Amino acid sequence: MGYKWISTVCGCILTGSLCGTVCYAGNGNPEVVLTAEAGEVHLTAGIQNLFERGKVHIYECMEKYGLSEEDLLLCMREEENEYADLAIADVTNYVNVRAEPNTESAIVGKIYNGAVAHVLGTAGEGNDWFQIISGNAQGYIKAEYFLYGEEAAAVIDKYVTRYAVVQADRLNVRESPGTEVKRIGYIDKDEKVKLLDDEPLQDELQEGREWLKVQYTDSLSGYVAAEYVTIVEEFVYAKTLEEEAKELEEKKALEARQQVSEKQVSENTFVSPAPPNTEYSTNEELRSQIVEFAMQFLGNRYVHGGQTLEGGTDCSGFTSLIYKEFGYSLSRTPAGQLSGAGRGIDYSEAQPGDILCYGSDGVCTHVALYIGNGQMIHAATPKQGVVIGNAGYTTVMGVRNVID
Repeated sequence: MGYKWISTVCGCILTGSLCGTVCYAGNGNPEVVLTAEAGEVHLTAGIQNLFERGKVHIYECMEKYGLSEEDLLLCMREEENEYADLAIADVTNYVNVRAEPNTESAIVGKIYNGAVAHVLGTAGEGNDWFQIISGNAQGYIKAEYFLYGEEAAAVIDKYVTRYAVVQADRLNVRESPGTEVKRIGYIDKDEKVKLLDDEPLQDELQEGREWLKVQYTDSLSGYVAAEYVTIVEEFVYAKTLEEEAKELEEKKALEARQQVSEKQVSENTFVSPAPPNTEYSTNEELRSQIVEFAMQFLGNRYVHGGQTLEGGTDCSGFTSLIYKEFGYSLSRTPAGQLSGAGRGIDYSEAQPGDILCYGSDGVCTHVALYIGNGQMIHAATPKQGVVIGNAGYTTVMGVRNVID
């Protein structure tokens, strides 16, 4: 049984010897008429699930045009595998990113263990090289150095790194918890250090913990006061040679601070207050603005582990970056958003701006932003990018209300 992706914008479908036209019956449901040498095949029931705001996605499903609603819906779910091009570096330390698919070509970056990459294609003799994009680095790496596809999707939650981002003007890093303990260095406003504690995102702050353990330099860990930091989740990406050099300079600067006494450079825990948010008079207005903001990225590309809405990101990156624009901090993974974003509600209660969670066997693997009227906007798959779709395309396993 072979399946093929077909799409249409204007209501006409052409594929092989099949020609299709989209029309509407008296009951308002779209009807697809597929004509071929063998005759006509009419498909009506359930096809509305595949029509999305003027863009039609349909499949050539069974040989000899034996089409059915069940086949189409099953095919749609199989095609919407957003992890098909996901790769995670599985190396001892790092491997080089090359300009061409061979070990003699120029080194354009490095990818470290656990870094997330988007596979653009294969190359080389025997297709044993991946062409990848990871962060700002793009090039070629031997495929043997990656977990790929479903294997990568199964473990991706383990490769999220959490950071403490300093909100104070200057914050001391101490050998152990306590303000009277020796200082080993300091971090300035908006600088970040890797968080070493294992608790879920934001639990440290919600449970009133006073100190957080962080990785200060490569060889030295310490503690910072929790009240002066926020916690963010990020994926690790490959680094260009320029980024590698900049990071090395930043590490040297942190190490140099170990020699600076507190008398020379004192801690300053002043936190600039955020201006009050008077832009939205009601939660409904805020929800409307969130949806409107998300809609401007319709058509943008899907990038595994992507860092920006403009440059492309994945499903949980899309929802977390949308909410970040409005001052909310969400987990960077689908499972983290299902378990910790706002409060859980029933799908019947969903409002525009809520997060829809999908998955199977109790594991959330995809999230989307509900926009109302049974529709959602989401970073769907590498093939589709950011699209609007039917929120009920498959079973909704959870809905998270972040606003109220």
